[in-house]
Amino acid sequence: MRRLVFLLFTLSALLAAFQPVRAEQTDKIQVDDLGIFYQFGDYITFQARLILPSPASEVDIRFLADGEESTRVFPLTLDENGGTSFTYDVNQGPVRPFATVHYSYYAKLQDGQELVSEDLFFRYEDNRFPWQTLSDGGLTLHWYAGDLSFGQTALDAARRGVKRTTELLASTADNPIDIYVYTSSPDLQKALEIGGPTWVGGQASPDLRLALVAISPGPEQGLEMDREIPHELAHILTYGLIQGGYNLLPGWLREGIATQAELSANPVNAQALALAAEQKTIIPLADLCGAFPSESGNASLAYAESASFTSFLVDRYGQTGLLALISAYVDGLDCEQGAQNALGQPLSQMEIDWRVASLGQNIGATAFANLFPYLAILLVLIAVTLINAFTFKLAKHA
Repeated sequence: MRRLVFLLFTLSALLAAFQPVRAEQTDKIQVDDLGIFYQFGDYITFQARLILPSPASEVDIRFLADGEESTRVFPLTLDENGGTSFTYDVNQGPVRPFATVHYSYYAKLQDGQELVSEDLFFRYEDNRFPWQTLSDGGLTLHWYAGDLSFGQTALDAARRGVKRTTELLASTADNPIDIYVYTSSPDLQKALEIGGPTWVGGQASPDLRLALVAISPGPEQGLEMDREIPHELAHILTYGLIQGGYNLLPGWLREGIATQAELSANPVNAQALALAAEQKTIIPLADLCGAFPSESGNASLAYAESASFTSFLVDRYGQTGLLALISAYVDGLDCEQGAQNALGQPLSQMEIDWRVASLGQNIGATAFANLFPYLAILLVLIAVTLINAFTFKLAKHA
């Protein structure tokens, strides 16, 4: 009898122990037969079978890619077996390339109870191309045109670029980075889904630790790799150093650091600077604190100025000065005062020094040339005033 009582007591205790677990499980939707099918840049199809404890009055799917702010929500219908299929048209709104997409299913039962599935996810890779892959430490290089030697050359450029940037910023590269090499700008533009200018040769997504570049196999591939790949990697490594402060850096400094990382000089920069200095069309650095111009000619000049000015700062103030400047901007100081706080001079004065030292401009003559039209107008107004006064005086004494 004692054994029977003990057995009943034990069974009751076990049932009580398992009851909370069963109740908690009813808050989740059980999902079977999962399927994700997509054509990059065109559509994404979500398939699943939802097992619900009772009929639902509402069912929807919710998804959000890493780095996006707005969750997409779409209503669903279920067949008699709980099956559902939903196709998202990417033309409704692009999904970040190579981002992890998190999605879940939601249901509201007819009795008012609300259920949600566990967090599900997939990586939205560009499946238009047969990617090849090489890795070295934390760097992974992906490419689809060119032989193994092409891929190895690109990976070597990435490795050297990382070394150069980490030495410049006195930082480390601890987290993995993916580099995708497209064969043409149109292929890259489709990946970016921005419909932007065809001259864009690369794009970094620092929060995803992802670099996309367009480089074609051929005689110039080595030079392009030495410029494009380290440039985009520098954006990622700078972001990794200061995280949320990255967007507080002036545009000229973000791009200036990236050009410092390039392993070969871009001859276009020197040509653009020389022409602009000659024609007196240098863009004031204050205008480059935010977004760069979208037109290719002005954009090229903006990059050239950023590269030259940042090189001037590093030569004059060294690595310590560069890091102090970064820190000042990360602290929230504006474009002018950040330079004053870190280096003892406002940006406007340093720009004058740079123009004299690096561009050979006579700032006094340039300022006079810029002011001459206004001075001429002022002189004309003064002359007219004097003539009118003299004429009035003569008329008064006549």
